[in-house]
Amino acid sequence: MVSRYAFWFGILLGLAMILACSTDPQGGSPDDDDTDPGDDDSHDDDASDDDAEQFPCPAAALGAQLGRDTLMIGGSMDDASFGAAPFDIRYAYVAGGVPEQGPCASCATGCIVDGQSCDNNNGCSWWGCWQYDQDPPGRYVADLVQETAAAGGIPMVTYYIWFTVSGYLEGAPEIEALTDGDRVASLLADFRFLCQVMAEDPSLPALLHIEPDLWGYGHQYDEDPGAVPVALGATVDWAAPVCAGLPDSLDGFARCMLRIAREEAPNVLVGFHASSWAAGHHVTANEDPGFDVAGHAVASAAFLSALGATEADFIVVEMSDRDAAYNGRWWDDSNGTLPNFHQALSWVESLGQELELAPLWWQVPYGQMALENSCDRYQDNRVAYVFDHADEFADAGSLGVAFGAGATCMTTPATDDGHFQDRAIQYYQGSRPPLCGE
Repeated sequence: MVSRYAFWFGILLGLAMILACSTDPQGGSPDDDDTDPGDDDSHDDDASDDDAEQFPCPAAALGAQLGRDTLMIGGSMDDASFGAAPFDIRYAYVAGGVPEQGPCASCATGCIVDGQSCDNNNGCSWWGCWQYDQDPPGRYVADLVQETAAAGGIPMVTYYIWFTVSGYLEGAPEIEALTDGDRVASLLADFRFLCQVMAEDPSLPALLHIEPDLWGYGHQYDEDPGAVPVALGATVDWAAPVCAGLPDSLDGFARCMLRIAREEAPNVLVGFHASSWAAGHHVTANEDPGFDVAGHAVASAAFLSALGATEADFIVVEMSDRDAAYNGRWWDDSNGTLPNFHQALSWVESLGQELELAPLWWQVPYGQMALENSCDRYQDNRVAYVFDHADEFADAGSLGVAFGAGATCMTTPATDDGHFQDRAIQYYQGSRPPLCGE
């Protein structure tokens, strides 16, 4: 029997990916990363005990909270793919518009989003009604949490809403739209509802990934998040009372979202998104061997710290939202030329050390090299690299790697001729690297 989650997963995956994919201001995908050969050894096993004391590795402690002690693997996938191996993580996007006056009590009657009724005869973009309209709103996420946990996995939600609520804006206009108090209030009320849904069974741990790209655009707008205005104070009375007293700025907004999550969903671990292109240079696409990768990570961490990200539980990083053969953005898997995997690992390791947070790799492409480069079947070397070098990711302090297609026509586990599934089965049958390489 096909679960309700799986049914809506298939219908809505395309919508979510279209809404959740954007381009960075330098003309590339925000999630393409790169690495510097001069930093190749930063994740090697020969680090001294002094270095280990200087740079704590939070992944092991966080993994223990989740009942895991080895590098976690998972992704965004359908029921059949998720059931093929004992995956640690299953994630889904939450994207689209939101009700202006707060979450609806019913999808069948009286729920209008962007002028569209949310009943099943019409269908709206609000995630709360991605479901049978006779059920209470929010079942798409509730089913994800319940069914993933029942299968032994950790459910994860990527909350990508502001792009739509802002008016489908990116870059500086998206940040400037945060001065619209009505829109901010609508988003915060929706976010509070999401957290309530994720906490319907408070015994189930879950991961919540907040607003990819938004913080990166904020960093490009101003290096001081406290100087970025957000109409927060005027919204908290009905949308987010717990946020009273926070400043009307981007750091106040970020801390408000974290406060809501803590109050409504104590079972949920929260992670902000770190964009590799935010600090003035797209570091994971870097081709200059003299570029200061560690310095870029320090600058990225400084902004995120000022934002309040260190008060969360982990940090989310990414590789690319497209298969490499689709957009031509390859990383050298021999690590001899740039961009390459060691540079990306070096940046992420330095970022995690600066923030003292465990990085979780997210939205890693599913492509494999035997495909013919057609829609749904594009080549990429990242699946093979992760499974061939899982120890490098663990040694760099990573909590795990969550694969996922970031746009329509990208490769998925259902279209890759079983490559990802076979590699995952081998991974779970073999000797998996312990978190932090311990």
